[in-house]
Amino acid sequence: MQIDWSTFLLQTVNFLILVWILRHFLYRPVLAVIARRRAEIERTLAEAHEASDKAATLRQEYEGRLSKWEAERETARASLKDEIAAERKRLLAQAREAAAAEQQRAQALEEARQREARRRAESDALALASDFVSRLAGRLAGQGLDERLLDMLLEDLASLPSEQRDAIREAAGDQPVEVASARELPASQLDRLRQGLGELTRTEPTLDTKVDPSLLSGLRVSVGPWVLGANLADELRFFRNGVSRAG
Repeated sequence: MQIDWSTFLLQTVNFLILVWILRHFLYRPVLAVIARRRAEIERTLAEAHEASDKAATLRQEYEGRLSKWEAERETARASLKDEIAAERKRLLAQAREAAAAEQQRAQALEEARQREARRRAESDALALASDFVSRLAGRLAGQGLDERLLDMLLEDLASLPSEQRDAIREAAGDQPVEVASARELPASQLDRLRQGLGELTRTEPTLDTKVDPSLLSGLRVSVGPWVLGANLADELRFFRNGVSRAG
């Protein structure tokens, strides 16, 4: 077989021309389209990665905020629980103090009421006793009791401290001595009284006598501002006042 070199050469030239045509008018546009598609895909993938990274960041931030909010909520809940417990404790203590104070006040009122009731009962009993003793003394009063009370008065005058004796002596001066008696005094008792007062005042006293039945028995002697008593009325009054102060 013989090779037709001219035909072979023409076929080779045609092939090279075809290759050049395909390279310039078909292969390069296809490569350009492929490159653009690849770039588009890479850009899309980059945007997807960026979006994914942003989403992950946002999720982490959300989870962090959620955890922080949960922690703050737990802290606030614990604080509120403590405040409620403290307030409850304070209110209970305040209620106990108020109840104790009210109990003490009620107890004090009850004790005051009992003291007042006891004082009134004692006062009533004392008044009854005083009335009874007054009536009894009135029935027993007489010359014999008057004589005995005069003896008591003279004994008291003789036993006065020197300071009081000097004060009575100074107060007496030349003024008459007032003598009140439950009954008119016999001359013998007046003489004894005058003698006792004379020893006290170191004078010859003038007696200004009068009868005062309210004395029940005995007498009351006034020397200036000094009042010397030995009678049932004053003794009973002193007894009532002494018992009242003691109560």
